[in-house]
Amino acid sequence: MIEKLIQQLKKANPRLIPDESVLTACFDCRQLKKNEILLNFHTVCRHYYFVNKGALRIFFLNDGKEYTSWFAFDNYFFTELESYTGASSSKYCIVAIEDTEILQITKTDMERLLVEYDWWKDFLLYNQEQIIIKLIESVKSFQAQTAQDRYEKLFRHPEFIQRTKQKDLSSMLGVTRHSLSRLRKKVR
Repeated sequence: MIEKLIQQLKKANPRLIPDESVLTACFDCRQLKKNEILLNFHTVCRHYYFVNKGALRIFFLNDGKEYTSWFAFDNYFFTELESYTGASSSKYCIVAIEDTEILQITKTDMERLLVEYDWWKDFLLYNQEQIIIKLIESVKSFQAQTAQDRYEKLFRHPEFIQRTKQKDLSSMLGVTRHSLSRLRKKVR
């Protein structure tokens, strides 16, 4: 159950020697069916999540319209950070887009790991750095690239093309579904 998370820890730093028994005691395994909600709007996010297998969509509403912020696929470690850190109502909804297995850790256990284990601090720092780098790349692509360039860049990550709905992908890319269809035809 915890093996993939340990692989991610070692990927962050090959010298890390995580304690499997500690992780097993801190993380709970949860199964989600397709379309099952992991975190709903206006609830407080009390966990960090690791996607063992499957895919999740993270989205928000604006004037009643859904906007996809990102997707979490296999081996992705994340949380709804604003809600988690501030114990505030979530502005996002996280839903499984396919049958999904996650590991989740409570804030209390997360804080205990951070105090007691340097290898966990190292992993969390690495993970946050990677998320920030991806966020910066995403902002830069919206500022400097065309929709076609952004779509073509997704081909480096086939899970986006193969595992998501066109309407969700189009909202993440900031284009209409019609425009996305045209982009797909051009790229093929």
